[in-house]
Parts: sequence; structure tokens; C-alpha cells
Amino acid sequence: MTIQPITYELLKSKGACAEALADFRRIFGDTAPLTVEAAVVNAQTFNWDFAARHFLSASALKAYNEAKASAWKACDEATASAWKAYNEATASAWKAYNEATASAWKAYNEARAPALKAYNEATAPALKAYNEATAPALKACDEARAPALKACDEARASAGKAYNEAKARAFAEAYMEQKQ
Repeated sequence: MTIQPITYELLKSKGACAEALADFRRIFGDTAPLTVEAAVVNAQTFNWDFAARHFLSASALKAYNEAKASAWKACDEATASAWKAYNEATASAWKAYNEATASAWKAYNEARAPALKAYNEATAPALKAYNEATAPALKACDEARAPALKACDEARASAGKAYNEAKARAFAEAYMEQKQ
């Protein structure tokens, strides 16, 4: 069976954003030569999840999502080692910075100590009352947010170039292999 080409008008009819439409027209004109190579070359430009939702059959979407999950795992592992290397590479710079600024921080803290002490004494009763009144709500809020925050932190990890390329490749392969 023949696969329907992806055209500017088709993207527009599916609700692609103005930026994506402009990019599509700038890169391809009115019709994209959908190949794996073309998708990978433009991996950073287009939203492959949008394309997958709008152009893949259920079975092709499943294959795309499986490939995307594998790419995410690889990207996450690559990111972890990159962060480790970054932390190791910058440790000496941070140490030098902290040593260079230590005397300035000490002078700053010494200069503001009397004012800070007076301020803390003046506001202590009000702060204590506020903390006591809001503690149960803060605890409940923190407990309710914890699972979502954990999930959010996990989801925010950088996907990076390899992840987008893998999604582009998976989309192109699934799109070209599906039956219409």
C-alpha cells in the first residue's frame, strides 16, 4: 500500500503550530521526502511526538513509543555520566571560587550581624506564630506534592540530541512501514 506523503496542507489540517509549518515549508516546500535520513537530519526541528500522534496507526505508534522508551533510557544513561564528568571537572573551580570569596562573605556576614540580630529578635514572635499556624498545611502540601515532584524531576532530565534523533528515526521507520 502507498503511504500518504506528509505535506504542508496535511500538517496544517492536523493542527501543526505556525512555527512548525514555517519550518516545514522552509526545509521541504510543500511535500516532505519522508526518509529516515531526512527525519534524522531534521530531528531537532520537528516535534516527532506530534507527528506520531497524528500520522501513525495504532501498531506503528506502539512501535514508535517502544523505540522512544529505549532511546530515553540510553539518553538518560548518557546524561548521568555527563553530569558526573561535569561535577568532577568543575569541582576544582568551585573550590577555588569558594576560597576566593570566603573572606568577602565573612566580612559581609560580620557587617550585617548586628542588624540581622535586631531584625530576628523583633520578628521572632511573629515568625513563630506563622510557622506554627502554617506547619500542618505545609506538611500536607509537601506530602501531596512529593510523588508528583519525584515524577517531574525524573521527566525533566535532558533528552538531548540522541533522543530526538531516535524519535525522528522511529517515526520515519514506523510511518514508512505501516499499512494504510
